[in-house]
Amino acid sequence: MPGSTFDTADLVSWPTAKLARWWLLFAVVYGASVMTTATLRDAGVIALAGFALTVPPVALLAAVDITTKQLPRIISYTTFAIALPLLSLDPQASGDGRWSAARGAMLMLAITASIRLLGRGALGRGDLHFSPLLGAVAGWFGAREVVASWLATALLGGFVAILIVLSGHSRRTRFAYGPLLLLGLCTSLLVAGG
Repeated sequence: MPGSTFDTADLVSWPTAKLARWWLLFAVVYGASVMTTATLRDAGVIALAGFALTVPPVALLAAVDITTKQLPRIISYTTFAIALPLLSLDPQASGDGRWSAARGAMLMLAITASIRLLGRGALGRGDLHFSPLLGAVAGWFGAREVVASWLATALLGGFVAILIVLSGHSRRTRFAYGPLLLLGLCTSLLVAGG
């Protein structure tokens, strides 16, 4: 929503049961995919802690977006600030080494910014703020997972857009993209990362 801001007082007005159901679904899907893939890739205890710490807030972001079409920056930035050092300090980092999480965040941000710019509003600012966090997670595994994440996200977005048009809505109907970013990441981790 252009010009809208997130206020923690809004938490009280959200449909709590609906938000909780979405949060639980996203927490299970994301938590299972990231922790399984990290374990299969022999992640160290520091990286596992970093991944585990991202599960509740990342699931909350996706649930809030699907419920309100907003992605609160404060949650994205705070989680990113905590997770990036943990993922970067892990001596068993996959991909391109210790800084692969930071490079993944930059790559994901660059892809998202390009799509936002070229897509003329196809993605919101919240998606732009959410992408470095997801990029850091995907980047720990390698650049391939970052690119695969966006490819999966684009396919999921296209599928949702087709469903929207087939249901009689306009092709300009806006929908929450944050959950698709998250599901794209989960797909890339389970397919390309395992």
